[in-house]
Amino acid sequence: MALTLTRIPDCQQVAGVSQVEIGFQMQPGTADYPANGYVIPGVLSTGTGVTGNFGGQFTYGAQIMGQNATAAGYVAEFVMPNAAFGTTPAPSPTITFQVGFDVNAAQPLILGPLSALSTLSAVASGVGTVTVANSLRAGQFVYLQSFTQMGALNGTIVRVASATSTSFTFNLGSAANVGSAADATGTFQLVEVGPGNLVQLGATATITNSLATATLLTMNSTLNPPVGSFVYIDNLVNGAKANGVIAQVLTSSTTQFTANWNGTGNTFTTAADTGNVWQLVTAGNALITTGTSVTISNSVATASSAGTAGVITLTAANLLQAGNIVVTQGLTNGAKINGTISAVIATGLTNALFKMNGQMSTVTTGADAGVSALLVTGAPTAFAQVSAGTDLSACTWFAGFLNVGE
Repeated sequence: MALTLTRIPDCQQVAGVSQVEIGFQMQPGTADYPANGYVIPGVLSTGTGVTGNFGGQFTYGAQIMGQNATAAGYVAEFVMPNAAFGTTPAPSPTITFQVGFDVNAAQPLILGPLSALSTLSAVASGVGTVTVANSLRAGQFVYLQSFTQMGALNGTIVRVASATSTSFTFNLGSAANVGSAADATGTFQLVEVGPGNLVQLGATATITNSLATATLLTMNSTLNPPVGSFVYIDNLVNGAKANGVIAQVLTSSTTQFTANWNGTGNTFTTAADTGNVWQLVTAGNALITTGTSVTISNSVATASSAGTAGVITLTAANLLQAGNIVVTQGLTNGAKINGTISAVIATGLTNALFKMNGQMSTVTTGADAGVSALLVTGAPTAFAQVSAGTDLSACTWFAGFLNVGE
């Protein structure tokens, strides 16, 4: 299916000597939203994959007249080709219908619906595999939790490398190898700002040299990501242990950036490399950054192992909720925790204390001074359009087209 236009009977008005505004119902198909929107033709245009046309040879534009409740959750707009705009106003034989999200700065990242239970899981040579019914697509970010076979990865956010209806894979160079085994407890959740507005990759650059201590990554690249923003790293050779890592930028220049990370002993020496770094964004190229923070007064952590989740416990006056995604920085007693990005878990959560899972070595309890800050979206720099393949079939819009030559 595609976008179907159905003319509304007796819904039109004369708008000039040769112009008329006509009303249509617009109904998208199932999971068929094309990259950059539906191109709607006039009566003389064909081959766009849209069922129906806007009822004229040309159009000067269109407007949304009404929408159902599902459609109201999106922002819809019509875009005319650049060629329609010149010194003399000109109509166009096509117009593009785009659908996006209402994205504002400082919206916190959240976790989507809980998946089905896994049946099998494994990590080998830095590649994880989870067997579970899913509708994931390569490039999406998911939060892993409740695994036993891969317990060390509980609390980790990974990027889907490949997916079928029954399994998915991801890269994570810092993960210990875990042999394949039955795992009937693991689940995942998409990382998003809201339904359909997923965490994704933005601007990218090549990494030409890599270095890692247990707590700091140093990467040579021309990306120059803003300090405080988040990047995704993959495809490294020298720094393969950092593949699949999300890290918050500590310093940045046109030739190099550094980032705190919870390396859990996965260090590597400086050497030339051929990997990639991407800016982490949401729809509309909105950079992911940090918002409200809480001050830590005590830290403690239990170690993770192949089948055991590491548990980080932080004392702080807070109003956090289970599922909030935070990054922790600036700890002294819990220096091994710095750079950890994970979701608050329900267990033990109070207004004075919260916990997270993470790949961890032991941290003995002690007074501390650092912060945990919510991951939030920055201001979008472009129209926050939904991704190709988005299912908009529950949405219905009424639109009026200002046409020439019916």
